[in-house]
Amino acid sequence: MFRKLMIQFGLILLWGSAFPQAGQVIKGSVVDAVTEAPLPGATVVILEITPQLGTITNESGQFRLWNVQPGRYSVLVSFVGYENFLFREVLVGTGKEVILNAKLQEVTEQLYEVKVVARTSKEQPINRMASINARQLSVEEANRYAGGFDDPARLAGSFAGVASEIGNNGIVIRGNSPRNLLWRMEGVEISNPTHFANVISFGAGGITALSSQMLANSDFYTGAFPAEYGNALSGVFDVKLRTGNNENHEHTFQAGVIGIDFASEGPIKKGEGSSYLFNYRYSTYALLGGLIPEEAGNIGYQDLSFKFNFPTKGFGNFSLWGIGAIDSQDRDPLSDPEDWETVQDKEGYDLSLVNGALGLTHKVLLNDKTYLHTTLAASGNGIETEYDELDVNNALQPKERVENRTWKYTLSSTLNHKFGKNHVNRSGLILNHHHYNVFNREAQNLGEQLLVFANEKGNAFSAQAYTQSTFKMKNQLDLNLGLHMHYFGLSEEVSVEPRVGLKWQINRKHSMGAAYGLNSRIEMIGFYLAEQQSANGIIQPNKDMKMTKAHHFGLAYDVNLNDNTRFKIEPYYQYLFDVPVIDGTYFSLQNLDLDWFFNNALVNDGTGTNIGVDLTLERFLKKGFYYLATASVFDSKYKGGDGIERNSLYNKNYILNLLAGKEWQVGKNKANSLSVNGRLSFMGGDRFSPLLQEESIAADELIYDYSKAYEEQEDPATVLSLSFSYRKNKKKHASIWSLHLLNVLGHEEYRDYEFNLKTGIPERQFDQIMVPNLSYKIEF
Repeated sequence: MFRKLMIQFGLILLWGSAFPQAGQVIKGSVVDAVTEAPLPGATVVILEITPQLGTITNESGQFRLWNVQPGRYSVLVSFVGYENFLFREVLVGTGKEVILNAKLQEVTEQLYEVKVVARTSKEQPINRMASINARQLSVEEANRYAGGFDDPARLAGSFAGVASEIGNNGIVIRGNSPRNLLWRMEGVEISNPTHFANVISFGAGGITALSSQMLANSDFYTGAFPAEYGNALSGVFDVKLRTGNNENHEHTFQAGVIGIDFASEGPIKKGEGSSYLFNYRYSTYALLGGLIPEEAGNIGYQDLSFKFNFPTKGFGNFSLWGIGAIDSQDRDPLSDPEDWETVQDKEGYDLSLVNGALGLTHKVLLNDKTYLHTTLAASGNGIETEYDELDVNNALQPKERVENRTWKYTLSSTLNHKFGKNHVNRSGLILNHHHYNVFNREAQNLGEQLLVFANEKGNAFSAQAYTQSTFKMKNQLDLNLGLHMHYFGLSEEVSVEPRVGLKWQINRKHSMGAAYGLNSRIEMIGFYLAEQQSANGIIQPNKDMKMTKAHHFGLAYDVNLNDNTRFKIEPYYQYLFDVPVIDGTYFSLQNLDLDWFFNNALVNDGTGTNIGVDLTLERFLKKGFYYLATASVFDSKYKGGDGIERNSLYNKNYILNLLAGKEWQVGKNKANSLSVNGRLSFMGGDRFSPLLQEESIAADELIYDYSKAYEEQEDPATVLSLSFSYRKNKKKHASIWSLHLLNVLGHEEYRDYEFNLKTGIPERQFDQIMVPNLSYKIEF
């Protein structure tokens, strides 16, 4: 070790990188990927600079590189006994310092190979206990990919196995409802962090409340996830918040067509290592005018997110973090009956929503092999809606009232221990105290008294416990074994869920994997509270409803075609069971898109299957060019209460995404950049049930042929999105002009049938949403 340090010290003297000069700073830390203990003496080198610019980490595992000129660079991190780690194409500008945090994997065998091959920062998920079906989502991708709109949920729609819409940001994974996705922030489950969540569709919203200014690289899972993840059926979005700069104050201001936001970060007190980071955003959707559907009305939203970080000496690290969103939407009915074409024209509504989470996290290294990560958090959401409709006398009558508030207090604690190079264990406990206040009412006919569908205020308890281990075996074989326990107090049910994964690194280029997992998910609280009127009074038939469950089976084959391009194929099979259904009918809760007024009795007799294959071909950004091609071919089926197998609502059958972008370094000394990005998506059409036209006209209400539920399918969708940006680096700041165009070809999304009030004939309705967002951002 002494000889190694002396050699690296000599390299510092040759490189001259330890002394500040004019230019930007790249700094960060290097830690063990498993224990997160610092690695002093690790080498950090910028590859594209001649002579090379580099340094080594100090006793705390931290490093700093000065005098880095604007541009893109690859940064190589190495340490004896560990795999090399490569940060690809890091963007360096004048407005902000660059912070890189590398987690190095200890080598167990074949050390000679590791000296040649570097694991890149994007090839593998952050969580090394994921065998397959996991992908790392980088902040830069969120900013760069066309159609993403800086929205992680929309960006996920580019990944294999994921279907997305234009009108909402719901994440449909492998034929599952977006309701079945687990959102985590800083290690704890939170409500869907989206503006207008559950207004358009359960599990979906309009636009994210997560600003890219706040995000660190995060993991996204599409199936067979590790044992630490519970209460999820389709996938997991494990969101991480970055830590603010603890040495210098930095700010970002952005103004665009859809909103303005301001971010700031810096030291709370210089020299102590503490820092703050926050972002505030306010909507300006009114500027879009006729580019959004008229029935959308007046839209307003704002959000605030923050993280305060407090390192201590000997007591670990504390962080206080939070996110909050406030939304409003309203519309007045058209007062002149001559203007009425559909029921929506004579409807007025007023919506208000809140969504948020607040957490205190403590992380402490107990020794060089063990750390404890504990979070105490509160999270929840609330929605209040009032829908009214004008009657034949032009008088406003109440139609719908929704008051749905749910929140919970969470204690989550994880102990991670490295028994040796070949065995790592992570075990934890999650305790949730749920609270709810639900009062949902609807008029069966206009002018009648509102009927109560759910009316209860109360609380419930849930708990999760897990343990998982990674065993590094011979011949580059990793075995992941885990067990998850899930308890829900309202139904007093316990689900014991085994998880197993296997990954084989065949050689430098080829790897294979397989995984299995049993998962469960608690349904939305309103379904448990649904009430009916009986001869003996009000009953709640669903109070003891079981959790929905699913077996996940997956395989994966991954090949690195060259140092910058990879191809992946992932076959999978999912079997859902204990799905709530209405006995003797087509209905399954898995297909329910949106309905606050549901009080039917449910039984857990439904099943479902999702089978398919996902393909990914990806070239990482190099020399200013990247591309990503993903394809999914799948079949999604379900059985309702009548036991008949049918297509599910989300069975699009195929999805193809083509993304590409080019970046040019321009200007004096090539200090500025110009980029063009595009995304072209092809996918099967939306599923719907055929309408019984004559019966609907005779009854003056929409009547569907549910014996053929979801047999009909819209035409395939073709969606094109583009983005353009120009970055100019000045001495003290950077300016970025951007233009994002969503749905350039004007694809129309199917909404539903509605009666044409002038002809009395039901007609299919479509939404055509084309969103341009011109924005200016300054970093200083």
